Amino acid sequence: MGDVVIVHLMRHAPTKENLEKRYIGWTDSSLVNPSLLTIVDKDVTKVYGSDLLRCRETAARYFPNATYESNRRFRESNFGVFEGRTYEDLKLDSRYCAWLDDPVHSPPPKGEGFDAFCARVIEGFNELPKGEDVYHLVVHGGVIRAILVAFAPTEQPFWSYQTPHDKMFSLTFTRKAWEEGARCMSLSEEPIVEKPTMS
Repeated sequence: MGDVVIVHLMRHAPTKENLEKRYIGWTDSSLVNPSLLTIVDKDVTKVYGSDLLRCRETAARYFPNATYESNRRFRESNFGVFEGRTYEDLKLDSRYCAWLDDPVHSPPPKGEGFDAFCARVIEGFNELPKGEDVYHLVVHGGVIRAILVAFAPTEQPFWSYQTPHDKMFSLTFTRKAWEEGARCMSLSEEPIVEKPTMS
């Protein structure tokens, strides 16, 4: 085991609902075009992520030789009655406006509270086995934000992070910080691209 631990966070590729700007939390949608995804790294042997289909399909394309270890705790937030709807659908709904104004204290009806969502994600993250040097996670945009809020080198608000489908966030921890659940020492962002093959 090395002195540092690197965790790569990737959001799943787009679904039809994503392209239509619909709220998609626990809805188990498939990817729009999985065949267009490139292999990111054929040498990776294990990937962790959400149990929802869009993450499993993405991981299968990005890391074709990896086993996939799914965890329900890495699901996106449950948007309750807002699931599958768009801003245009909901903009006149007072419950929706309250949620936009204060997501921490006004959860979606029949949905998941903000603090409960973040706690669930962090619990899943802290459950990852500690003995590896590099981890690859294929998850959801909100899940990436929750992890960055808790583990990025400096604390920033949840909504300050942009989590597009084509970007990878890499957190570098000291081994001690990783084992203790402390913040990482550096965070980098880069496009998700195919790993160059060594000739």
